[in-house]
Amino acid sequence: MSLQPVQQVLSTLKQTHWQHEQEFVQLLDTWTQIVGPVVAAQTQPIQITPRKILLVATTSSAWAQNLAFERSRILHKLNTQLSYEFTDIRFSTSQWPRRSNNTHRRSVPPSITPASLLPALPVARLEPSLDPNEAFERWTNAIHKRSHGYPTCPICQCPTPKTELQRWSVCSLCAVRKPEV
Repeated sequence: MSLQPVQQVLSTLKQTHWQHEQEFVQLLDTWTQIVGPVVAAQTQPIQITPRKILLVATTSSAWAQNLAFERSRILHKLNTQLSYEFTDIRFSTSQWPRRSNNTHRRSVPPSITPASLLPALPVARLEPSLDPNEAFERWTNAIHKRSHGYPTCPICQCPTPKTELQRWSVCSLCAVRKPEV
């Protein structure tokens, strides 16, 4: 092994490093064209390993699994559109940038909790009734009080939560009923 001047060794190292940087930038520029805008929004190329394995971060494990099934197709597209060849692609959620919990906590006032958004419901504790008719009467009264302010379903005229009417325009029972022919 012959000795080389330090400057020559450094320039060789810089060229190799620069070439890897150029490959990665070229990959980032063409990533959306290769995988499409929907997949590109859920993924981010992270690194090209020395063995030419592309590491890609995904937003969820479901995306990682689905893209793993498409690995050969994506690999073929990458190798035909870029000037160098990858040997494999690996998808993982581990390097996807996450919001820190501190920023999320700061954006939500501490006084607001999911329970505080619900209207306060009176809790009435009654002794269990041994008489079935009395138990049924209590139950119907509780249901009537709970649904007192609800709008009615246009088909069956039953009290229906506003969210059901917004979603299906009818109550959930009428929404699942098959229309009579």
